[in-house]
Amino acid sequence: MASPAINKMNAQNSTGPRSVEGKAVTRFNAMKHGLDAASLVIPGEDPAELAKRGEDYSRHFDPQGAVETDMVEILVRSSWLQLRYARLEAQLYQSLFKKMDDPNATLGDVYLYDASGSNVLNKLFRRQVAAAREFNKALAELRRLQKARREQEMLQALAQRPARPPAPFDASNPLSEEPWVRSESQARLL
Repeated sequence: MASPAINKMNAQNSTGPRSVEGKAVTRFNAMKHGLDAASLVIPGEDPAELAKRGEDYSRHFDPQGAVETDMVEILVRSSWLQLRYARLEAQLYQSLFKKMDDPNATLGDVYLYDASGSNVLNKLFRRQVAAAREFNKALAELRRLQKARREQEMLQALAQRPARPPAPFDASNPLSEEPWVRSESQARLL
């Protein structure tokens, strides 16, 4: 067993890449499938597409404040993951068809083959459902927050408007627009 001093000396040689280029090369070394990646963009995906999606959602929902912005970010992330899972599902089916070595294999055959093995399709379906559920919950919460904000803004606008005094009764115009100042005989004429 090595002494702590030797371990410390060896550790100085095992600190990983230090340059920006070296870090970029090794960034995804431990990634198995990228489904739980800390970065939303994994190799094979376009960061510009994600950025455009974020801009489109922000423009559409016009979030105000941190909470609404967080809800929009959840929408972007979960819709991005749904796209990833759809691509992954197509690739999984292609791979499973290749493994079966049966040119007449059906989709049901592939599903049965997978269910008897690692059941990767079922795992993917659970992730797809979770992403869709996260999207729907965030969308409902965002709509609720925005509705409450609009109602609050309307109440504040009404509170800031000066109260309009009732118009005086105009005797020359018996059909005044103000119903609370009409006499009974004027109301019968209407």
